[in-house]
Amino acid sequence: MTLRTQLAYAAAVLTLVVGLLALFNPMLAARLLGLEVVAPRGLSELRSAFGAVTLALAGLMLWALPLRPKAAPLLRTLAVVVGAAAVGRLASMAIDGVFGLMNLLFLVLQSAVAGSLLWASGEKPPSRREQHARRETVAARDEAASARIAALEAQRAGRGTAEDAAHHPRPEADRS
Repeated sequence: MTLRTQLAYAAAVLTLVVGLLALFNPMLAARLLGLEVVAPRGLSELRSAFGAVTLALAGLMLWALPLRPKAAPLLRTLAVVVGAAAVGRLASMAIDGVFGLMNLLFLVLQSAVAGSLLWASGEKPPSRREQHARRETVAARDEAASARIAALEAQRAGRGTAEDAAHHPRPEADRS
């Protein structure tokens, strides 16, 4: 798994955790976000907008990542959505002068998620040469595994050591 894939999966898992937190513990999410819940309807809004929508984003990320490069447009779209949230946060920091630690942390996290999705969306499929080399590697590995299995079977059948069986197969007439 490439570094860009690992980072994209980490971003998706981080998004999933944030969504689960907001869905199942909206009061903690409210405190982390600097919000105050003044009515029960506020809990519904936190669970809905911050919990369920964030979980949907994470689910789409986790669904699209293994489907690359076909799902690259979806990953780019998700990167734009998360990036827009980061831009909105940055605008608030500049306009409202809100430079708190949690705000900076969320800005960094949103930017990292958007960046990793964008980076992962650019991963190209393997070239024909790379595909051919991979097929040859897999074929050689399969052949070696088959030889080991044949040697072990020969050893179990009492035909000598596994090494002898692998290097000196018996004639076709003796095999039954």
